[in-house]
Amino acid sequence: MIRTLCVGVLLVATGVTGYADSPRPTPAGYTPLFNGKDLTGWKGLVGSPKTRAAMSKDELATAQKAADENMRAHWKVVDGELVFDGKGQSLCTDKDYGDFEMFVDWKILEGGDSGIYLRGSPQVQIWDTNFENYFRHGAENGSGALWNNKDNPRFPLVKADKPVGEWNTFYIRMIGERVTIKLNGQLVTDEVVMENLWERDKPIYRTGQIELQNHGNTLWFRNLFIREIPSEESGKILSAEDRSGDKFETIFDGRSFKGWKGDVENYEVVDGAIVCKKGKGGNLITEKEYGDFIARLEFKLPPGGNNGLAARFSGKGQPHLEGMELQVLDSEDPQYASLDPRQYHGSVYGLVAAHRGYLRPTGEWNFQQVTMKGSRIKIELNGFTILDADLSLVTKSKDGEVPAGAKRKSGHFGFAGHSDPVAFRNISIRELPGKPATPPSRKQAVSPTDGPIKLFNGRNLDGFYTWIKGSGYADPKKIFTVHDGMIHISGDGYGGLITNREYRDYHLIVEFKWGGKAWGSRADRARDSGLLVHCWGPDGGYSNTWMASIEAQIIEGGVGDILVLTGADPLTGQSYPTSLSAETTKDRDGELVWKKGGDRVTLSGGRINWYGRDVDWEDKLGFRGREDVESRLGEWTRMDVIADGGRLTYKVNGAVVNEGFDAKPDYGKLLLQTEDAEMLVRRFELWPVGKAPQK
Repeated sequence: MIRTLCVGVLLVATGVTGYADSPRPTPAGYTPLFNGKDLTGWKGLVGSPKTRAAMSKDELATAQKAADENMRAHWKVVDGELVFDGKGQSLCTDKDYGDFEMFVDWKILEGGDSGIYLRGSPQVQIWDTNFENYFRHGAENGSGALWNNKDNPRFPLVKADKPVGEWNTFYIRMIGERVTIKLNGQLVTDEVVMENLWERDKPIYRTGQIELQNHGNTLWFRNLFIREIPSEESGKILSAEDRSGDKFETIFDGRSFKGWKGDVENYEVVDGAIVCKKGKGGNLITEKEYGDFIARLEFKLPPGGNNGLAARFSGKGQPHLEGMELQVLDSEDPQYASLDPRQYHGSVYGLVAAHRGYLRPTGEWNFQQVTMKGSRIKIELNGFTILDADLSLVTKSKDGEVPAGAKRKSGHFGFAGHSDPVAFRNISIRELPGKPATPPSRKQAVSPTDGPIKLFNGRNLDGFYTWIKGSGYADPKKIFTVHDGMIHISGDGYGGLITNREYRDYHLIVEFKWGGKAWGSRADRARDSGLLVHCWGPDGGYSNTWMASIEAQIIEGGVGDILVLTGADPLTGQSYPTSLSAETTKDRDGELVWKKGGDRVTLSGGRINWYGRDVDWEDKLGFRGREDVESRLGEWTRMDVIADGGRLTYKVNGAVVNEGFDAKPDYGKLLLQTEDAEMLVRRFELWPVGKAPQK
């Protein structure tokens, strides 16, 4: 949230207070990418970063000459604007950029489709968000997101596009692999990892050109300004407090070795940094031991510098044998040209190789974050994920057997010096899982006022995104589609269709009916789905599939059950607590059943059956209980969820079937599940409490 505010302040500070105004002066601190007169500073497109890297110098020069000729035939400057006729290739800066922020105005026509490539990689999406042919690709969600992502968000938080034919303004910031975007002043992409389309197994490139994408449309661009972000500033942004709400503990005071032990005499404090003395070495480690943690620090390498981070170290012997050593090395120095890949910077020494090419030049400070959770380790360098591995899957080291120390669950943290004056500063640790997360203020959630909020518009999935177990933010099987004015949930998988926005204080109406198909292990079991309310935390935060939430169950024979789903961050394990109280009794089998006036219970996990759930319920296809109030197979069922403050009331076909109170949190996103059963939804809307239609 703090970073978001900083972006807003920046827009005002640079004089960009309006959006897509007529050509304006260069903001303070920025450099024009386009001079408004000619194509100076731009070139034609040659291949991709991967194919360009494989070319010889002469091959690249020949290809670039041809690309420049093609570029000049189709890109023109007209009235101070870049204009593309839609018949050539993308327009590229002749300079590469690392960390930067930029402004760009753009305009398209009906059916327009384009984008901004960052570091030569696709793409910040631009398109006509009302063009129905693009709905199958998600255009209704808006421009300004990283459309080629699969594992990270690929659609914008909100749709902020102006009508086609009008000018729009992007603010784009890229630090490491994370991108933040504002469209016409609204935050649409919030520090999202940009994936490497060209080489999916690698992080995005450290530097690269910026491209204005060709997609066969007439395009206009103007007011292109860029500011390169220096490494010191990038480090400060990367080291800002994270969004979990948990605090990092500073473990080096910048003045002394208080809290440290080991070969202290071989290290010194210089200008607020720990420095290994030249010609000396040994292990400087914390007095305290750590199990699961996130460590943050900055380091500076001299030419050829070599050191290491000791993790879960016993304190005796060598860190790479009696724990783990995470390499700190000037990997590109010629003396290290022939090392085992598992010895270069960021690698778990001898066990797992890190991606290379993300170190800053020697003499500059690098920012690094290390996350250790159980056997999983993740290392981020200058904002790039250079290693993400499960050590339990490693079967041998470069020297033979995997050392026993690699299986240690806790130990000391510190430095393993190798005679070079490598410096470390700003060292902090957050132990995991840490304190439970705290929901932000409910004020940010939307509530219906005068009339309904139609979550589903009957045409497309505007306002939603998907998260599917196994494929993340991609939906390759097209589990969620729109046909004949209905949301069609094929059921072929597990996950959800999730609202972009959070909601509070509403009367929700959803009308659904079962399809004929059931899948996988549930092919002969009760058709199952659900509506999750008050969703919060990470996608996949419950059972690596859904979100922390409170469920209004949709299952044959159990429509209207309450399930409380406390979640956890899949990486850090931090809890996202969810709870609900209710008046209950117990049935013959000891299961909780809602009963008005019954015993009060508070659940942070588990189920409260609706009042009439058949005690002999069976998990079999087509089950129907004696008192079931949902409609029969093939007929529409209406479910109402009334969220009034912390109180939740569930109704099925007009009958109140369940109720709870003191919901925590009492707002959040909404999620329609897929659970291996086909389901259709024709109505999905929110009304002000007390104003919903009864029929």
